[in-house]
Amino acid sequence: MKTPTLVVAALVICSMGLQAQERFTARQLTFKPAREGFPTFSPDGKYIICQQTDMNDTSGQNGLWKIPLNNVSGAKQIFSGVAEHPRWSPDGQLIVFDADTGKSIKMIPAEGGEPIAFLPDTIQIMNGGLPCWSPDAKQIAFIEGSSISLCVFNSRTGQVTSLYSEEGMLPLPGGWTSDGAYILTALMDRETRKSSIWMISTDGKENKQITGHHEKFYRYLALSPDGTLLVYAALEDGLLGLFIMLAEGGKSLPLAVSEQGHNDGPSWSPDGKMIAFSNGNGDIWIVDIDQARVIKELRELNNSTF
Repeated sequence: MKTPTLVVAALVICSMGLQAQERFTARQLTFKPAREGFPTFSPDGKYIICQQTDMNDTSGQNGLWKIPLNNVSGAKQIFSGVAEHPRWSPDGQLIVFDADTGKSIKMIPAEGGEPIAFLPDTIQIMNGGLPCWSPDAKQIAFIEGSSISLCVFNSRTGQVTSLYSEEGMLPLPGGWTSDGAYILTALMDRETRKSSIWMISTDGKENKQITGHHEKFYRYLALSPDGTLLVYAALEDGLLGLFIMLAEGGKSLPLAVSEQGHNDGPSWSPDGKMIAFSNGNGDIWIVDIDQARVIKELRELNNSTF
């Protein structure tokens, strides 16, 4: 069993002259020797699905695992094979994920079963499509590989629509707003690897810029269920950590930073009280969130003169 090494509660905000203080509490959920990542909560908040990878494993344990939050030892494998970036459908019936080492997107029943490839044959996926469901479960946003564009697949019509494409840019979708009007997206310059966070309109209206232009390396965004808070992974001082900010933009607070770095793949619980993520050791952790307190602190931080 691994020894927890995450440093998440004590955070020092030197630029504000504050001493270390406890903002968030975290607990380790998994302790397997294999590496787990990209946890996603079930719509009822009772389960997490995550990917598991062990390059030395020959027993078929790699794939997707369904973990009961109240009984981690009761975890069940629902897919065997290479799988990344799983997302639970809003109705809890299906899981969509990147398959075949990022060369296709497939879905399976949430209880397990045979995966199906649902995109038209003309659509290419190259290095992972980061699929994410619309709130009504009728559409899936993803990265199309040949044009490097943000696209939406309509499961009712089979139609694929491109929402964003720009030379030299890589869109990284993080999820939809609850009304389905926007897709939270990091737009990354493929040469500099710097990015900015945007809300990309799903109906052709004006897109909304959330952060400064290409100011840092953002990836794996997650919007709170009520749309007020945004969690993202970003490089800070050489470490990939998790940070939280108001969805409208502004300054951020560190959420999870560890000596190993590489805290990644955040996912909100349906009630907005927890965030699951994977840490540098390849374990799943859960952070408890008091949204009202975090929002208050962020508004004070944004209004400060420091």
